[in-house]
Amino acid sequence: MIRSMTGYVSRSYNHLTFALHISLRSLNHKFLEVNLRGNASWLGLESELRSMTEKTLSRGKIDVTAEFELFDPGKFNINLNAVLLDKIVHMVEPTMKKDDRFVLNVDSLLKLPGVFNLNYADTPFNDEERAFIRESYQDALNELLREKAREGEKLREPLNRYGAQIRENLEKIRLLSAKQPEVIKEKFAARLKELYSLPNFSESRFYEEVVFFIDKSNIAEEMDRLESHLKYLEEMLSPEYPEPPGRKVGFLMQECLREVNTIGSKTQDAEISRVVIHSKELIENIKEQILNIE
Repeated sequence: MIRSMTGYVSRSYNHLTFALHISLRSLNHKFLEVNLRGNASWLGLESELRSMTEKTLSRGKIDVTAEFELFDPGKFNINLNAVLLDKIVHMVEPTMKKDDRFVLNVDSLLKLPGVFNLNYADTPFNDEERAFIRESYQDALNELLREKAREGEKLREPLNRYGAQIRENLEKIRLLSAKQPEVIKEKFAARLKELYSLPNFSESRFYEEVVFFIDKSNIAEEMDRLESHLKYLEEMLSPEYPEPPGRKVGFLMQECLREVNTIGSKTQDAEISRVVIHSKELIENIKEQILNIE
C-alpha cells in the first residue's frame, strides 16, 4: 500500500459525560514523531493515545490535538483555600471606607492566585468511558489512514513511470553491452598491428590482457542485480503490498544507484554512459518522491 506522508483529519465525538475533539495532522519526517497537544495529558491519557498512534502509523511527524470538554462536575476537584481568603479579607477591610461595599464573587475568586483551584479528578474516566475514547481515537486514526491512502494513490503513477523508464534503460544497456566484446576486440586488433614492431612483443601475452580487460568490463552481474531490484520495486508499488514501502524503497534505490554507478565505471561506451546518466536521474526522482511516502 502507498500512503502519503501528509494528511489532516478533524473529528468530534460526543459521550453522555464529555465531548472529545480530535485533530490529526501528518507531515513529512524521516522517522515517526508524535506530538500531543490539548488536555489529554492532564487527564492521564497521553501515554495511551501515543501508543495507539505508534501502532497505527509507521513514519511522519504526527501532530495530535485531543481536547476534552467535561460535562460531569464529579470529574473536577474544586479547592477553596479558606485560610488564605480569610487573610486577604482581613488585610483589605481596614483600608476600606465605611461606605465602601466589599463584594466577593466567583470572578474575583478566580483572579486571586492560590485561593481558588480547579483541577481534574485523579481518575476522571471509568472503564466504559475509556473504551469510548479508544474507539473514537482509533476511528480518527483510521480516517487519517484513508486520507493518506487517497493522497498516496496520486504518487503511485509517477513512481511506476520512473521505474518503467529505468527498466527500458536497462534493456538498452543490455543491447549495447552485447556489442562491447567485439568492439573491444577490433580496437585491440588495430592496436596489435602497431605493436608488432616493438621489441620483445608477445602476442600471446597481448591476448591475455585483452581477455582480462573484457572480463573486467563485463557488467552482466550488475545488470542482473539491477533487474532484480526493479522487480522488487514493482512488487512494493503494487496495491497488494501489505505494508507502507517508503523506507524500503529508499534503501532499494541506494542499491539500484550502486549497480548503475558500477555499470558506468566499467563501460567504455559513450552511449551506455548517457543511458547510465539518465538512469541516475530517474533514481533521484524516485528518491525525491518517496520523501512524501510513509
